[in-house]
Amino acid sequence: MPNLYSYYTQVIFLVFIVTNHLVEVYLTRRQLKMYQEHAEAPPQEFVEFLTPGDHQKAIQYSSAKLRMTQFHLIFDACLMLYWFPMRGADQLYAGIGMEGMHKEVFFLVFFSLIQFALNLPWSLYSTFILEEKFGFNKSTPKLFVMDRMKGLVLGGVIGLPLLYAIFFLFNYLGNYWWLASFLLLTAIQFSLIWLYPTVIAPLFNKFHPLEGEELKQGIETLVKEAGFNAREVFVMDASRRSSHGNAYFTGFGKNKRVVFFDTLLKQLKTPEILAILAHELGHMKLKHIPKSMVVSLVLSFIGFWLMGRLSNEAWFYHGHFMRVTSPGILLFLFMQALPIYSFWFSPISSWISRKKEFEADQYAAEQTNPENLIQGLLKLYQQNASPIVTDKIYSGFYHSHPPALDRIKKLRSFKH
Repeated sequence: MPNLYSYYTQVIFLVFIVTNHLVEVYLTRRQLKMYQEHAEAPPQEFVEFLTPGDHQKAIQYSSAKLRMTQFHLIFDACLMLYWFPMRGADQLYAGIGMEGMHKEVFFLVFFSLIQFALNLPWSLYSTFILEEKFGFNKSTPKLFVMDRMKGLVLGGVIGLPLLYAIFFLFNYLGNYWWLASFLLLTAIQFSLIWLYPTVIAPLFNKFHPLEGEELKQGIETLVKEAGFNAREVFVMDASRRSSHGNAYFTGFGKNKRVVFFDTLLKQLKTPEILAILAHELGHMKLKHIPKSMVVSLVLSFIGFWLMGRLSNEAWFYHGHFMRVTSPGILLFLFMQALPIYSFWFSPISSWISRKKEFEADQYAAEQTNPENLIQGLLKLYQQNASPIVTDKIYSGFYHSHPPALDRIKKLRSFKH
């Protein structure tokens, strides 16, 4: 039966839902205001690099995305209120005519499919209306559908056996189920990270080694310094879906890769490609990936430990508007309700990520001419229609990369 702890938890949870979404809308409006204030011309520091036309396109594109985000936030808030205070999730669980582990698994599967269907119109609008309007979309309806179908199949192949395994451990290992589940999930996550570059990513895109005689010598010098291998630098056919450009580092061990979008390479000169490669190699050289994995493991361990402690606490379930105590509902609450509480840690996560970007920039500046990285970044901002103005508070919550002006000022301080 619900007790005083349940009611307190319900009140706190409702306050967090409402407050979080109001804060997100407020932050979005701050960013929109910043765009409006700089809508006509870029800041003086960027006048020589960006034309008024490029700057205005970036402002218009990002403003359109943020206006959509505002509606999406309101939509998400309504969904949260439906699933929890209005007991939509509780009713969904009660309506599944199964017993035992099957009921727990299919409750989570049905919920995921409903969420997928509810979010599909937003993806369609973003891809075929917003991105199309600004000339970025290269995807076709067929490719869009295939991507979603592959994602669903992949999620089922990985997710269904994992859920059954966790519920089996819950039923047969008593108080230690959470530790065994943590170890199982960790093993699967490491396997997926290792397999992603060579098995999973090729399901969606084609990859080929970065080639070109002019690039070879520069690449070999950089990768040797970083303890990498030139054969681990790849190009991805991102142009099949979008004209946006990017580069990233993925995997570990023998399956690690630096990946360039083909769209990005079309815009860059060889020294700029090498500078961006040096930045990505810097993440590996400075062990950013292993450090992030350790942090993720610690947080995952704490999460499973909390699940173990709360798994039999009726007030926890009632406090989140669920009438039944079950392992499926426990996982549901930690997947859906926990982000509501952790939202306020976003600035910390963003700050750590931006710090790593600065460190990778410094590494790149030591290996190449910083001006080449500056020019590469400016072309990246231009190609992606990324505004070079941002509200500091908004950026502090959401941006994993430093603001353009801060990043370029820092790089110029590293000049040889």
